[in-house]
Amino acid sequence: MRFVHAICIALLMAQSGTEFVHAQETTPTPPQRSSAPAGEGKQRSEEETRKRLQQLACGPSSVHFSQHTEKGPQVLPEQPADKGLIYVIRTKGYEGAMVQAKLAMDGKWVGVNRMASYFYIEVDPGPHYFCLKAGAGPGTIGLLSLVIEKGKTYYLRQNLTMGGTDLDLLDEAKGKEYVAKYHRSVFEVKPKK
Repeated sequence: MRFVHAICIALLMAQSGTEFVHAQETTPTPPQRSSAPAGEGKQRSEEETRKRLQQLACGPSSVHFSQHTEKGPQVLPEQPADKGLIYVIRTKGYEGAMVQAKLAMDGKWVGVNRMASYFYIEVDPGPHYFCLKAGAGPGTIGLLSLVIEKGKTYYLRQNLTMGGTDLDLLDEAKGKEYVAKYHRSVFEVKPKK
């Protein structure tokens, strides 16, 4: 009986996750050719979807930032009624401790963090595409798409691990906890030499 119960829960979780992914996707998946084996066609469409999301989300590779953290009391912004507020948080970790983690939104770099810091941005409501870039190589890009609602606050976590780079949406309680104990990141685009 417990086995049947566990299978039912797993099926419900898989179905709910699929519905959430479809609700967040705004780019259509390319049609698959019927002549390709099922697994091969699916793999190709996932790669194509990831490349398309990367094109929509990531900024140009020529942009570099100088960054430091603001020490002392943190002054947090008021939630704007007509926009979404997004906190971008880089948590502590051993991987990539000295590496900058840049965040782009809709093809433009909007900020950078080092370990145990955050920054925030105000965003117009609607669908947006986010790109996290840290270091060099294929595993150093994290992608996320979100539909932003006006008057709502979001917490994105930049997570660098041995396996790659992830950009995750945190729940409000966890996001507020990180913001309360970390320092705000201050940055500017480095001029070209």
